[in-house]
Amino acid sequence: MLSSIKPKLLLIKHYWRSDLIAGFSVSLVALPLSLGIALAMDLPISALMAGVTAALVGGLITTFIRGGNVAINGPSPALIGIVAGAMATLGSWEYVLAAFICSGILQLIFGVLKLGNLADFIPSSVVQGMMAAIGVIILASQVHTGLGVSFKGETSFDNLLAIPNSILNMNPLIAVIFINCLVILAWHPYIKKNRFIKFVPATIWLLVVSIPMYFLFNYLSEGTEVLFGKTHYLVASIDLITLPDNLLSGFFIQPNFAKANTVGFWLVVLSVFLVSTIESLGSAKAIDKIDPLKRKTNLDRDIGAMGISTIISGFIGGLPIVTVIARSSVSIYHGSRTRLSNFVHGILILFFVFVLGSFIQLVPKAALMAILVFTGYKLASPKVFKDASLKGYEQLLILCCTLLATLLTDLNKGILIGILFTLFIHLVRSHMPAVLFFKYISKPYFNLAKIEDYYHLRIKGVANFTNVIKLRKVLKTVPENEQVVFDFSHARLVDFSMLEFVNEWGKDYKRKHHGDFEILGLDEHLTTSEHPYSIHALPQMEEKPLSKRQKQIKELAYANQADFEPKINWKIGYLEVNTFFEVRTIEYAKNKLSGTFDNGVAWEILDVTFAEGALMAAEVHNTTMLRMQFNKNLPDFELDEDRFFTKLLGKATNNERALEINDDFGNDFLVKGESKQQITSLFSKDLKQFLLEHNKCHLESTKNTLLAFRYFRLMSATEIQELLDFGKAFSAICQNSLVAPKAIP
Repeated sequence: MLSSIKPKLLLIKHYWRSDLIAGFSVSLVALPLSLGIALAMDLPISALMAGVTAALVGGLITTFIRGGNVAINGPSPALIGIVAGAMATLGSWEYVLAAFICSGILQLIFGVLKLGNLADFIPSSVVQGMMAAIGVIILASQVHTGLGVSFKGETSFDNLLAIPNSILNMNPLIAVIFINCLVILAWHPYIKKNRFIKFVPATIWLLVVSIPMYFLFNYLSEGTEVLFGKTHYLVASIDLITLPDNLLSGFFIQPNFAKANTVGFWLVVLSVFLVSTIESLGSAKAIDKIDPLKRKTNLDRDIGAMGISTIISGFIGGLPIVTVIARSSVSIYHGSRTRLSNFVHGILILFFVFVLGSFIQLVPKAALMAILVFTGYKLASPKVFKDASLKGYEQLLILCCTLLATLLTDLNKGILIGILFTLFIHLVRSHMPAVLFFKYISKPYFNLAKIEDYYHLRIKGVANFTNVIKLRKVLKTVPENEQVVFDFSHARLVDFSMLEFVNEWGKDYKRKHHGDFEILGLDEHLTTSEHPYSIHALPQMEEKPLSKRQKQIKELAYANQADFEPKINWKIGYLEVNTFFEVRTIEYAKNKLSGTFDNGVAWEILDVTFAEGALMAAEVHNTTMLRMQFNKNLPDFELDEDRFFTKLLGKATNNERALEINDDFGNDFLVKGESKQQITSLFSKDLKQFLLEHNKCHLESTKNTLLAFRYFRLMSATEIQELLDFGKAFSAICQNSLVAPKAIP
């Protein structure tokens, strides 16, 4: 136990400055969101602190017992529809709290029995469909309040269909606040040049805008008799956040288990358990992918910790505790490296509520509704459906089926229907008799054997989500430092979940156990998507004709004696060596130009699609980048435009890599690197002069590989030629001051 604590304390000691900043930043996001979640659930005034209570428990208690490292824990918007329905079903907040406690007990049992991997049984497209349905439910229910209209339909479809009518009957002043807040939330992620605006969370800009707008409307209503027709009425109808007179009263609401003998009570328990567990496990896996230190979450311990925290939260009047992806992404973006950031976020929320409570009550509810509506939109945005279609039309069908089934029935039935529909898709595409298909489902065939110097795993029949759990058990018998070959040549169908699991297991095996893996036998399978995880069974799609831009790039490739590959390339792990992608997830690359300069430097220019954050919090960018592989020793460094806030942030986050290289370089750049001597030697007078004349590129060097790009967008063919000319000139100047690597004797 002590041996595991010591390394964590050393990490906290090293990163405490950046964790403090991350904790502060995420607390500014978590507080209004926690209040908004409780408001959206239509809870009684005495229970409006339920979201804040959950955030406090998530920060002050969950931090010390969970299995994750950089996640943020607290209430989830995904439970809004479930809790609102539970209030209608059970009739009292005390009964709902009892249901939370029972769901927490189920999670604790789930963790103790080490059943965290059971989440693999639910196909990823079903999970996405469930989350998209939750997004639609949130958006459809809260947009009316954001427009200043009181409406509550019997179903989510009623709420959706009533939106046009609410727009026609909206309160103009409330709608102005609401729409402005939505614009800020949508616009903020795309701010790149102004580091200060980007660094301050969007929710704070919401408060900066919405509170003055409320006072402005008040002032105008007193100064004129007519504004939008009914000034005083419109202003008076702008609701502000109202906290209980006694903030501590919300901590002493006693749960009531009197309805524990009813079916409705246990349906609520099951719904809360499923959503909390699926979201926590899914978020934990996604956070591991963007963790800068590349650590793995202990899923069994993590879900058990969520259960304990939910039990505690329920007993003191709070909502269930979940690992939340959006706040975790904010925390990581602002420098979080250890669990200290989660604890700090809990401490600061406690401070804000009890010290700044009067200020919080100046915030219009419309601003909080904008946060929730935008959250709902992100869960069910067009990107969700586009990403599913890129994985194969089957994944899109499964997502849509789960979405509609959840909206038409409820969450539990929606997940079940989604799983059954997935099995139906697999049955049709496998071209197998139903009896044989379900035989392979119930008794999957895995044959692991040691052959010479490698392990050969033969998989036969149907390899889909239903047998991932058994495959995981089989792979536990593989020793460290081995070569594992996955042979799918005798599999009639291999689905997305199986291929995703095999690749994730292989990467983890290479990193932690120093082994390697290879996938064979898929060359003869046919598929409807170029995505490497898509279901392998049906014919490939025909190639699409080149776009106008692709034709121009192809001509550019011919003019520069370069190769051009327009197809999407999913196997781009080699790009992850660059520092830029430490906290960003690369999705794919395409339109690849490649060649070699006369001085022997290999280069490629490609359109890279990557995400900042993960899942619903991900902001996806398409950026044209130049990558050069030097054949001489190039020092590791980063070079960017040197603005005041960049320096300030670098010092605040304890960035010891920042350095000044020479006075004659001016104040146009900030260079970061560990070897000052090598960097100073590289940046000769000629190179400095060249960069001063071409100062539009972000540059970074890692392991003799240089990455350069100018914008967070795709470049035109003309701009690509300019970027190529820049790289050619840069490499020519650098080669003169670099030394060749020493030969290994």
